[in-house]
Amino acid sequence: MNRLHYELHVGIDLGQWLHQACVVDANGELLEERGFEHSVDGLGTTLAWLLSLAGKDAERIAVAIEKPHGAVVETLLESGVAVFAINPKQVDRFRDRHSMSGAKDDRRDAFVLADALRTDGHRFQRLQLPPPEMVALRELLRTRDQLVKNHVALSSQIRDLLARCWPHLVTLAPKDKALDAFFCELLQLFFDHHPTAELSLQNIQKLVHQHHIRRLQPEHILEVLRKTPLRVAPGTTEATSAHLNLLLHQLLLVRQHRRDSDQHLERWFKQLQPTSDQPYSDAAILASLPGVGAVVLASVLSYAHDPVRLRNLDAFRSLGGIAPVTKKSGKRGQQRPQILMRRARSLPLNNALHHWARIAVLTDPRFKEHYGRLRDRGHSHARALRGVMDRILAIAVAMLRDQTLYDPSKRANFNEGAKKVSS
Repeated sequence: MNRLHYELHVGIDLGQWLHQACVVDANGELLEERGFEHSVDGLGTTLAWLLSLAGKDAERIAVAIEKPHGAVVETLLESGVAVFAINPKQVDRFRDRHSMSGAKDDRRDAFVLADALRTDGHRFQRLQLPPPEMVALRELLRTRDQLVKNHVALSSQIRDLLARCWPHLVTLAPKDKALDAFFCELLQLFFDHHPTAELSLQNIQKLVHQHHIRRLQPEHILEVLRKTPLRVAPGTTEATSAHLNLLLHQLLLVRQHRRDSDQHLERWFKQLQPTSDQPYSDAAILASLPGVGAVVLASVLSYAHDPVRLRNLDAFRSLGGIAPVTKKSGKRGQQRPQILMRRARSLPLNNALHHWARIAVLTDPRFKEHYGRLRDRGHSHARALRGVMDRILAIAVAMLRDQTLYDPSKRANFNEGAKKVSS
């Protein structure tokens, strides 16, 4: 039986420009349904329609939706309507309640969402509007992630184009997937001084000194640049060099924007220094832990806002992909249960926790020791880091509950409890 006490249960199936809403009562009877546009008028009209069905009382309405963010969700939350997020994979299972044929359409999905909320609403997460600073921080992280992807994509395109005519130049590139500013400016210098006979050692020395490059000697760079390119069809070299120049300008601009976003995060991170005249903030508490940097902290606060706010260790472990999945049933139940890595997780948060554990192992001797014990048991590198992160999350939640900063001297008293949580 549903533990939620709402009179109207609404399911909203989101589309790109047109959404579908369905309203059922506490007995599962269909009351009304309608489609509405993704616009100010469409959202306003739908909200007024729902409030009219509830007698202008928003507390009588509960809405189920698959996407936990966006204009529709925020409009409903600001009006006081309770909104619950249901994972699309769960919706697919609930759909089988009503039809085993696999039939699917917007009206059916809206009804499935509403009926699932009516019967199992207590199992779903109720959404809340995050603070404005968290919204801005999350958007900055998304922008930075997109810049990183663009940086890697442009670097791959440049490597491919170099392989068409100048494969020897790739030997001067860094081994990382993303090209650095030195290599981009070196290529610009190479194409600006074509033919290479116009290149001087002095220009290369100046560029090497400007970027503090030690892995390459100017004489070696000049020797590589003056090698004969591949013999290709007429016009290929000119077209490829023009394409490369365009990509190089784009890459340098993306690098600059990425550097600006990193500097913004670093300035925000430096402002988290705790003061004695006020309680420690959640950000300051987490920032005191080993392995936490600006990007990691921003990711944890943005993508794990609810677990941090509620001090919910289980939700933190599950959302971050740290808690494993155990399968034990049938014949498998008679043997050793199968323990697998959790795939249903927040990928940005999982990446942040992975790097948090990696840096903590490098900087903290106690976490390094714990990592070594896990490796000695035969665990892989990634599995050992998840074990370290499990220990860190237990400590972090305890610190958040007690409103204290990280103190290595208290680790001895906490070790036993943390071992029980991570085992």
